[in-house]
Amino acid sequence: MQAVFDIILPVFGLIALGYFAARTGWVKDSAADGLARVVFDVAMPALLFRTMIEVEAPDASPWGLWAAYFGGCVAAWALMALLAWKALRRPADEVAVAGLAAAYSNTMMLGLPLILKAYGDLGAVPLFLIISVHMPVMLFAGTLHIEAVRGTSRSPLLLAREVVSSLARQPIVIGLLAGLVYRQTGLGLHPVPSQIVETLGSSAIPLALLAMGLTLKRYGITGDLPVAAGVIAVKLVVHPLVVWWLAGAVFGLPPVWVGVATLFAASPPGINAYLFAVRYDVGVGAASSAIAIGTVLSALTMAAILVALGLQVG
Repeated sequence: MQAVFDIILPVFGLIALGYFAARTGWVKDSAADGLARVVFDVAMPALLFRTMIEVEAPDASPWGLWAAYFGGCVAAWALMALLAWKALRRPADEVAVAGLAAAYSNTMMLGLPLILKAYGDLGAVPLFLIISVHMPVMLFAGTLHIEAVRGTSRSPLLLAREVVSSLARQPIVIGLLAGLVYRQTGLGLHPVPSQIVETLGSSAIPLALLAMGLTLKRYGITGDLPVAAGVIAVKLVVHPLVVWWLAGAVFGLPPVWVGVATLFAASPPGINAYLFAVRYDVGVGAASSAIAIGTVLSALTMAAILVALGLQVG
């Protein structure tokens, strides 16, 4: 149990510090936005670039990992969509946002820092294998879902092109792909740029957690609590349970891969679900409430999952 506290408390302690700083006005919204930009445009790409160069090549095929994780996403999405549609009687486009929120994990701000804290370098390979495809797959699926229920005439190929074009400009995606490409050259890094990249990368995790706390202030409890409650329950309980079962019992993945996939799935709803809701101007209150409440509750659920996993940590 002490090991769980050693993992959970520093992670959520930094988030709480960031939230307190924003709530009290110690850090202004403009500074919070600036920190978030530094994290996502500079520090996190440096971390991904360095890790992709240094990480050991996987012994296992990634297909089982992807099937287990996204199988859990499909189950969570479908269950929440059914709940929002049949039980809560929400319109079809709100159903699409609720489904996405219940399946989209907060990867960069919370999932990545906590998993690396728990598993260290052992968890880097499965973690970045999921991260490399998580955003494009989920955003394409969400866009396809809401465009379909709204009856637009745009083809899936056009939607995919738009999503890929948007993702290609994301610094995090650029850092990940640049690391993978540079790794193939086998050149390594000169000591000076290596030190710069390492310093930037080492700042990514604590700054990301502070930024998470700072941004939580704006994602308050703004409405539609029935849908938000459903999203939280599915995201924090159903999603990780299905992924854990698929990863271990169905695909027989190594224990560390099972743990990484399960914790990734157990992360609270991601901020991109809120941005998606804002973009389509639907389900914004439910997405915001699910992020705010889900992030707080995830401290308990992720601690419980770490205990259940037997603390197979590095």
